[in-house]
Amino acid sequence: MGRLGAFRESYRVLLLAKVETNGSRDVMQYVASDDVQQAVEAIDSDGCVVLENAVSESVAADLTELVLSSPTRTPGVSGYEFVVCLLNHDQRFLQLAMHPTVLELARHLLGGRTEPAPNAFAWPAEHQVLLGSVDGLVAHAGSDPGWWHMDSPMGQLNQSRPLPDFPIIVNTIWMLTPFREETGATRVLPGSQHFRHLPPATQEALDGQVHCSASPGSVLVVPNTVWHAAGTNQTDQPRVAVACNYQPWWVGRLTMDAYPIDREVWEKLPPKAQALTRHQLEWNTEFRGQTHRVSDRPS
Repeated sequence: MGRLGAFRESYRVLLLAKVETNGSRDVMQYVASDDVQQAVEAIDSDGCVVLENAVSESVAADLTELVLSSPTRTPGVSGYEFVVCLLNHDQRFLQLAMHPTVLELARHLLGGRTEPAPNAFAWPAEHQVLLGSVDGLVAHAGSDPGWWHMDSPMGQLNQSRPLPDFPIIVNTIWMLTPFREETGATRVLPGSQHFRHLPPATQEALDGQVHCSASPGSVLVVPNTVWHAAGTNQTDQPRVAVACNYQPWWVGRLTMDAYPIDREVWEKLPPKAQALTRHQLEWNTEFRGQTHRVSDRPS
């Protein structure tokens, strides 16, 4: 059996176990954007959840235009771009990054102890969860499907050992344009949070994958224990999203494509947003990915 076959077999076994216990769950769970408890239960079961209509479609449309006008990009697979550090472009993205349900879920998944013990101190609760990045995700018409992956730092850890069974970051993918299979909606593998190893290096469909289809203004909450990948955009319009990811206080700059908020921008943020992003001012950015400004691209 090849490597891809082994991965698929491990997922088949998990599916059978779910059928015997809770029933098969080959569908994404969708919950109201203010229902924290239901969202927690969905994440416990499947690894991820969609909060429906967390912002209005009119807000999503306005933010779509802001993403597409933001200048600093880094390339992904063919037809796919990351639009980096959106807060340096416009503070209106804070309404996504500071959405109360999303923040509560991030704190639930990443927070540490809140009371000290005789042999362990407690980090201040208000500083335990920080904002790692706010980036745009643009799948242009005809984009290639993304590679199956787990968000950093899972891919950078020693793969001879099982990966952590708890998240190190929590990513939230805000759907600003319609997310459907044909527009390139994010694909996830429910239950993969139990595997504790990377997915196969493939862009192909995996058995049991689910497309996260939802209306503009909805948000996918996906811890980095879950396998996921971008879909392929088969339409003639860009599919636009914003990824806000959260990290615990003990994690620094995670990837070469994570860039800090500018100090002059940070100084203008409201106090709660400053507390979430202050750590970025100390990031070492000598290790950098490939970026360009829209005006720098050849005509």
